[in-house]
Amino acid sequence: MDPPKILVIDDEEIARVSCRRVLAREGMQVSLASSGREGLEKLLCEPCDLVLVDLKMPEMDGVEVVRRIRDLDPSIVTVLITGYATIESAVAAMKEGAYDYLPKPFTPDELLIVVRRGLEKRRLDLESRALRQEKEAMERNFVTMVTHQLRSPLAAILQYFEVLLGGIGGELSEAQQEMLSRAKERLESLMQLINDWLDMSRLSEGDIVKKLQPTPLAECVDSALKGLEFSAREKKVTVQVDLPADLPMVHADPDSLREALSNLIANAIKYNREGGRVTVRARRDGSCVTVAVEDTGVGIDPKEIPFVFDQFYRGKDREIRSQPGTGLGLAIAQKVVRAHGGTLTVTSEKGKGSVFTLRLNAVRDS
Repeated sequence: MDPPKILVIDDEEIARVSCRRVLAREGMQVSLASSGREGLEKLLCEPCDLVLVDLKMPEMDGVEVVRRIRDLDPSIVTVLITGYATIESAVAAMKEGAYDYLPKPFTPDELLIVVRRGLEKRRLDLESRALRQEKEAMERNFVTMVTHQLRSPLAAILQYFEVLLGGIGGELSEAQQEMLSRAKERLESLMQLINDWLDMSRLSEGDIVKKLQPTPLAECVDSALKGLEFSAREKKVTVQVDLPADLPMVHADPDSLREALSNLIANAIKYNREGGRVTVRARRDGSCVTVAVEDTGVGIDPKEIPFVFDQFYRGKDREIRSQPGTGLGLAIAQKVVRAHGGTLTVTSEKGKGSVFTLRLNAVRDS
């Protein structure tokens, strides 16, 4: 393992040399710079793990050096050395990304404690980053595997069931039709789970942010309602939309916001009473637009409300369990709304329905 690389930036030669002497004895590789500018130039040529930088220096003070190091490489740990240790200077340094500060005069043991703690932080940060990258790579590979090795064969099997149930392969008895219909329903549920999981995996907060644009909310609601008419008629649920004509546009990615609204409205229909009602309302709320999806359905047990946005979570109520579902619709909606910089909350009363409320950033009037 390579020795830790430390850079000491201080305009006092005795301070620089003293730090190098103490740290070198511990097997660390130490380089020195007498000014902030020189230190930054050294970092460009030879990155390091930790930088000790004096707060008070001519031309460029320590806070500015910390700021520039953060812009250059935020993984480098910075520690301020100061003879003017005040709460104000420490807070200013922390805001700019400094990990810690060391007041002068300090003993060799005090220096080593701070440096070792900073190096441990960097090690943990780098390990955490590596694990995140590995997890993302595994998720990408798994999505590819699911798409090609699971969804495609399932789609082919479903087509064969359609052919058999359509009588093209020969006449079926009533018992055979019932068995094939049940098997087809199970396959359709599995296909829906795979599709929902793929949607969840492919949703990227960064991609959504890049697509944010002034968007008429009414168009997203209308688009979300398309495809839900049949399920509403089948359940005899009335869907009402109440959007003011003067409602401002919202900062949104139209496609992902439509998907989030569709999931919320679909749930409101699915878990409603036969002959019930779903109402989609919106209003301006300061710099935001609030959208509420209200239903007259079975409601949610208060104990379960903290978990409803978790992936794969489904309520324990028998009426909820009796409905087909993957437990991903609300998780997808939550992920989309958060990527929009908004919030998604729920209020509910058992047996009296639920209200899911979105808060989205409104476009300012020009």
